[in-house]
Amino acid sequence: MGVLEGKVAVITGSSRGLGLAIAQAYVREGAAVVLAGRSSAALAEAAAVCERQGARVSWQVTEVGDLEQVKALTEHTVKMFGKIDIWVNNDGYAGVYGPTAAIDPQMRERVVRTNILGEYYGSWVALQHFLAQGRGGKLINLLGRGDTGPVALQNAYASSKAWVRNFTLALAKE
Repeated sequence: MGVLEGKVAVITGSSRGLGLAIAQAYVREGAAVVLAGRSSAALAEAAAVCERQGARVSWQVTEVGDLEQVKALTEHTVKMFGKIDIWVNNDGYAGVYGPTAAIDPQMRERVVRTNILGEYYGSWVALQHFLAQGRGGKLINLLGRGDTGPVALQNAYASSKAWVRNFTLALAKE
């Protein structure tokens, strides 16, 4: 029996990379997982990987920078598994590399939508759910390069990760 037996986890940005690795680790420990990302094909493939490990798994295409889609992810998870015990905000977008003055503002906005609004929406929706179910839950926000200081030529990404760090520390104090 794994340490997460009977738990249900939502993991954003879990169709590949670190998010998929987190999902696989949770599956090995007995959790049911709901994968979230932007590509249905990639999510279906990631779900198949988890299912081969014997997982109870579902997935939902989700743009984390859209509050209604994040709410729908929560509803989907509760419909599939009855609850949420763990919410991992892993989704992130690096944006473009280069001097700030050369970056199209729309590219920066995509970084902000994913890395700041997505982190906020995921955290807010998870906290609302945890409070409503009356037994708490675990919220995990992943940081990234730039969370503790500036990174030249990656100003949008690094600044967004500094925001995530401060936001998460404030949540912990609350």
